[in-house]
Amino acid sequence: MTERHITYLLESEPPRPLAAAKYLLLLARRATKNLYSSLEGKSPYQLFVDFLELVEKYAEEVGMDEDETLALQDSTNQIQQAVNGEEAEDTPSGEEAASVSGRLMRIAGPPIPTESGVIHKPLAVSKAEKDQDTEVLENEDTDPSNPRLLNVEGIVHTDGLEIYKDQAGRLWTGLATYWIKRGEFDRATATFERGLATVLTIRDFTQIFDAYAEFSETMISTLMDALADEDNLEDEDFDAEDTEKDLDERMKAFELLMDRRPFLVNEVLIRRNPNEVVEWEKRIALYGSNDEKVVETYIKALETISPRKATGPLYPLYVNFAKFYEEGGSVDPETGESATEPNITEARKIFEKGSRVQFKTIDELAELWCEWAEMELRNE
Repeated sequence: MTERHITYLLESEPPRPLAAAKYLLLLARRATKNLYSSLEGKSPYQLFVDFLELVEKYAEEVGMDEDETLALQDSTNQIQQAVNGEEAEDTPSGEEAASVSGRLMRIAGPPIPTESGVIHKPLAVSKAEKDQDTEVLENEDTDPSNPRLLNVEGIVHTDGLEIYKDQAGRLWTGLATYWIKRGEFDRATATFERGLATVLTIRDFTQIFDAYAEFSETMISTLMDALADEDNLEDEDFDAEDTEKDLDERMKAFELLMDRRPFLVNEVLIRRNPNEVVEWEKRIALYGSNDEKVVETYIKALETISPRKATGPLYPLYVNFAKFYEEGGSVDPETGESATEPNITEARKIFEKGSRVQFKTIDELAELWCEWAEMELRNE
């Protein structure tokens, strides 16, 4: 009857979204472990999306703000380090142990004498204590009677992104929407950026990018309306100068986002398959006349691609890199400026390095040697 009770909590006056969200999270977690079957036939993922939509709608009433989220994350990381028997910083032998008000802060490792000469044994965290801590956190997240707000960002990562990897686009946009509803616009921007930097499919990328662009456009439109409103201009509390500055920064950021789109798409495809030679060549082409970035990308591509796992012929990457130097499109390592004269010496180094690569087929190695010989003939 829990799903019906959730509906009742949201339709009651006043609504109780925090309790409803905790019940819904409990159902989603239990369904993931095959301990619950929805009466409405919802999958574990659908239950979690229902939770996410509830959090988006009642962001202020259900979730923590940015400061509380960061503080809880720091606390959780410290607990995890203690559980794993790790130290925040290793204390070299012969140095004093870190302490606060005489209380030893060392978590693990051999006993260390303090100034008083007393030997303190390192604190140990037992498995039972670890399980108890985990149980407390889960109870606080899923106990409707507990008034503690939810760490939405942590829940989306652990209960969403780590489990439903094929739905990353929806989960990242949902988390960003939560921060937008709370008015934490910088955190929302950072969330969109993290999503774009981690997704592995074009579908997820498009979902996040479109939501990111829409958010940016809405912010720009809101700021423009505020500046155009005559009532705001007459209001002493309204700072037109700061608003114009914020508008300029957001417009520049939006233009940069649009310019970055081809590079971001390319990054998704390279993350999905780092050995895809064609995608590395596309990335090089995107930089056009930016010689420094071209060289940087060639070097990164050759370091990243495993010759035995390369998708498509690898030797053209070495050949094109050598031609880049041969044609004078190189970067002077001393000045950082583009060179105008052909650099045959660097081109030879590229061919020489390529000749030692264990290509998938002997034909690729033969082609490389032929190209090297032709370069020497071209340059007499």
